[in-house]
Amino acid sequence: MQPGVFYGIGLGPGDPELLTLKAARILRSCDVIFTVVSANVQDSVSENIVKPLQPRGRIVRLVFSMSKDREKRRQQVQDNADTIAAELKQGHSCVFTTLGDALSYSTFGYVLPLLRKAIPGLSIEIVPGITSWSTLAAKAGEVLVENRQNLRIIPSFTEDMAEKIVLEPDTTHVLLKTYRSRNALLARLRREKDIEVVYGEKLTQEGEFVSSSLDDIEKRPDTYLSLMMIKTKK
Repeated sequence: MQPGVFYGIGLGPGDPELLTLKAARILRSCDVIFTVVSANVQDSVSENIVKPLQPRGRIVRLVFSMSKDREKRRQQVQDNADTIAAELKQGHSCVFTTLGDALSYSTFGYVLPLLRKAIPGLSIEIVPGITSWSTLAAKAGEVLVENRQNLRIIPSFTEDMAEKIVLEPDTTHVLLKTYRSRNALLARLRREKDIEVVYGEKLTQEGEFVSSSLDDIEKRPDTYLSLMMIKTKK
């Protein structure tokens, strides 16, 4: 039997209206839609984006461990890849959905090489999605980068990086997952000059918050879906 086509689709930041037309068409027509959830999480942001499309296919949740145990995380990814491979081998077209862009800091990037290995010659199509940093710039009404400015993306920002990070001149720095280290970072930013700061959480979703006030940002609760944009001048 010919394996089904495997699609990787970036869903964007959360608003179903920000899906591309191509992504919406594939999601409506495919056989199986895989969404990602964390353990002990009941609500799925991905499902909330997909369901309004009224897809004809089955929606299957895949749990990805956030454990600090590297082997446990590796095994979870392998198990999920095996689940997807089993559907593909039955000839089912399968979509792996992910927030933001499918190839930017995404769980899709973990399963993709495993499926290529499991099913040689697998037909794969990837549909890009709008990133969180593009969304934050749009929400703030700020140009992300222009002319010869640089864009620097820093994932999984940790507290010890607050003092070590070098804010390069004429650069837009995007710091992801700052929720565990935000106060240390804000303390550092209060000492900086010639910078512009924009913070956002749950962009385009219920509970969205966007602000450039360090005082207001400091009062926010820890939120996983959050990021900060810092623009430096020459």
